[in-house]
Amino acid sequence: MPITPLLMMAYGRLADRLATTDLPPEPDAIEPQGSVVIAGFGRFGQIVGRLLLAHGHAVTVLDHDMETIEQLRRYGFRVFYGDASRIDLLQSAGAAEAAIIVVATDARETTDGIVEAVRRHFPQAQVLARATDRGHAYELTEAGAHLVVRETFGSALETGVEALRRLGMPAYEAERAGRLFRRHDARMMQRLAPMRGDDGRYGAAVREASAQLLQVLERDRERGREVFDEGWDTSSLVEEVRRTALERNAAASG
Repeated sequence: MPITPLLMMAYGRLADRLATTDLPPEPDAIEPQGSVVIAGFGRFGQIVGRLLLAHGHAVTVLDHDMETIEQLRRYGFRVFYGDASRIDLLQSAGAAEAAIIVVATDARETTDGIVEAVRRHFPQAQVLARATDRGHAYELTEAGAHLVVRETFGSALETGVEALRRLGMPAYEAERAGRLFRRHDARMMQRLAPMRGDDGRYGAAVREASAQLLQVLERDRERGREVFDEGWDTSSLVEEVRRTALERNAAASG
C-alpha cells in the first residue's frame, strides 16, 4: 500500500509522455508521375530511380522513412511519404495504370506484402522486386514477381570481375567471365527451384552446378577469343558497322 501513490505518479508521468509523443505523420497527398512506381527509395531504389530518370522516365516514389525523404528532397528528388503496403496509397501513386512497380524495400516482410498486394490488385503491372537472398528470391518468384534481383549479387559479381582485371586478365575476358557466371547462375536458380526443401537433392545439385560452372569457364578460357560468347552479340556489332559504312558511302556518293 505505501508504494501505491508512487506507482500512480509514475504511471501518470508515463501517460503524459506517451500523450505528447509525436505520432507518425499522415501520408502525403501523392501526385502520380509517369508509368513507374518505386516502393522504397534507399540505396537500392535510388540507383534504379536515378537510371530511369536519367533516361527520361518519370517515376512516382514512395518511402516510409521521413528522415530519408527529407534528405532526398534536399537533393531535388521528388519522394512521397507513405506505406507502400497500403492498397489505397498504391492506388493514389498510380499503381492501377503503372507499367512497372519496383519493390525496393529493405525489410523482407514488407517486400513480401507489397509484391502480394500488387499482384492481386494491380495485375497489369510488371513487378521487379529486391530479394535479400536466394531463398527469398524463390519466394518472390512464386508470389508472382516478374523479375527478382538479389540485393548483393550484382555488386559482388562486379567486384569479382574487377578482381580478375586487377590480377591481369584482359578487360574483355573478365567481363565475358562475369556474363557467363551470371547466365549460369540464372539457369541454376531455375533448375534448383523444384528441389527446395529437399536438402539432400538440393545440396548435391548445387555441387554439380558449381562443378559445371568451373568447366564452362575453363572451356571458355581454353578456346579464347575465337569462341562466340552468347553474352556478347558480335553479329549485331558487325551488322551495325557494315550498315554505318554503307550509309557513309551513300552520303559521299550522293
